[in-house]
Amino acid sequence: MKDASQRPADVVRSFVSAWNANDLGRVLEHLHEEVIYHNMPVEPIKGRAAVKAYLDGKGAFDWIKWTLLAIAESGDKVLTERIDEFGVGGVDVRLSLMGIFEIEEGHIRAWRDYFDMASYARQLSPGRGG
Repeated sequence: MKDASQRPADVVRSFVSAWNANDLGRVLEHLHEEVIYHNMPVEPIKGRAAVKAYLDGKGAFDWIKWTLLAIAESGDKVLTERIDEFGVGGVDVRLSLMGIFEIEEGHIRAWRDYFDMASYARQLSPGRGG
């Protein structure tokens, strides 16, 4: 369904838009069947079906807002500086991160996000005190 002639940065912008619409179906459409998704502090997830299972296991997001601060494209790679904000289970989370996407035939073949896991865990902890 993705247009293989799209510039890699446009694929990523469309992916961000799908997240901001809180539309998991559209998010997954952007992923290559054999995608490798790696939140760098944890083990990578391999394959679109496994990414779907992982996201389903997290539970539905109450809301999502990804803010794209910067984007750069080099060949099939797209680098993003983002702020990802979302609500999950009534808890609001805000993460500053760097994302790298590798695009193949209009789909995201590799997706790596670099962020501070301690900040993420602190925000999810009860009694986090702000």
